[in-house]
Amino acid sequence: MTRLHRRRFLELGAGAAAVALGGCFGSDDEAASYAKWVPARTGGVHVGYLDFSITTEVREGDELLPLILPANATERTEHILTDMSILDSVEDPLLTWPIEVGGQLVGGAALGIAASGLGYLIDPERPDQGVDELFTADAVAIGRGTIDLDEATETLRSGSEGVFGDVPFERTGSIGDFSLYAPTSGDLDGVTALSETTVMVADTREEIQRIVETTRGDRAGALQESDVFEWLQETAGSGHIAGGWVGPIELESHFMSDPSERPAADLLRAADNVLASLTVTADDSEVTANLAAQRGSLDDETAREFDRRFGSASVEGTTTVDGNRVTASGTYTEDVLDIEFSQPDQSTPPDDADPGEPVDPPPEVAAAVPEKGFGFTYLDEGGRVEVSFPAGFDAEEVTLTAVDQDHEVSTTSAEHLRSMTVNVDPDGDTVLVTVTVDGTSGVVARWEGP
Repeated sequence: MTRLHRRRFLELGAGAAAVALGGCFGSDDEAASYAKWVPARTGGVHVGYLDFSITTEVREGDELLPLILPANATERTEHILTDMSILDSVEDPLLTWPIEVGGQLVGGAALGIAASGLGYLIDPERPDQGVDELFTADAVAIGRGTIDLDEATETLRSGSEGVFGDVPFERTGSIGDFSLYAPTSGDLDGVTALSETTVMVADTREEIQRIVETTRGDRAGALQESDVFEWLQETAGSGHIAGGWVGPIELESHFMSDPSERPAADLLRAADNVLASLTVTADDSEVTANLAAQRGSLDDETAREFDRRFGSASVEGTTTVDGNRVTASGTYTEDVLDIEFSQPDQSTPPDDADPGEPVDPPPEVAAAVPEKGFGFTYLDEGGRVEVSFPAGFDAEEVTLTAVDQDHEVSTTSAEHLRSMTVNVDPDGDTVLVTVTVDGTSGVVARWEGP
């Protein structure tokens, strides 16, 4: 039987979610809360952080968080992958990079913790219970919050259902305030460390020990040992969403999708040093993005490309190239990210959504759709359908429903999008496009395939 190594699972899970970066970037004393957990090491390191307070500090943050992180990390992998393709039509990489790339880098943290059966600690719908900070410190998945030790310990020992099924864990020792647990099954490797405030998942005990010693100050961390890491922290700015790395790293080890499809892949490379962040203001009126990047050398043409593309959709933005370093900042109106992500609805579709019925929307809805209506393209490599929007189209809300797959996505910013995608059943499905105008909704287009 193939052995399932924990690190490999963290790598495979890396496409499951997106990362958020909270706290304040600055000097060592002002660094983001996760920064002190990142150990110094030779070679590349990737980082990311999710602050669940976005659900309480930001209006409608509870709708944004499911876009960043799957709501149920205890299901099988194919059922929890967040479809970030709804951002495909946003062309500004300063805005999309921290969401999409950050998600690829840190998504495995949620799945790694879920592999221990502790996925219930990570619930965007209940951010005040369990983990309220989720991040990676290199290859270690870390969740911090208020943890009921008795419940978590019993969950580990009883083998409550996780991504790999019912796998009991046993206590194997301790490091500092952490009790260490390992799976009793010989087919699964890894170490889970548990305290009243933190859960960590790693491939080895040594990785856990290195993190603990770093946080206690017994060994130097990346902030103390890496001028580049310190600069990225100082420059990238505070935010709710971010991700990045000190290169070189092997992106294939951390991406579930094709790394070459990430935003600005030609400008931000695996050998570079980069950190990008996104902030939503408390009243939801603005979105601010910041990026810091460094590489061996930058020619004039590359510098011009950074200036042309980063912040292109912002209402106010700046890009600065200083030697081999690039910094970019942009401010966006709130509707740029006004995209609602809905988890699959397992209920039976209503009768009025029967795919066998003709498309006959109410007159006011039909009048809102231009003569050249919606177009459909089946993307068979991902089991998705791309729905292109007609030019000049606007509505209160547009919802795409894959009837057989029970998958639904919607947006209230149709005027800013060229297309959206929805996951479909590759064995056959029906996609319905529902438009809402002045409070009235109706199905305006239907696709059947593949």
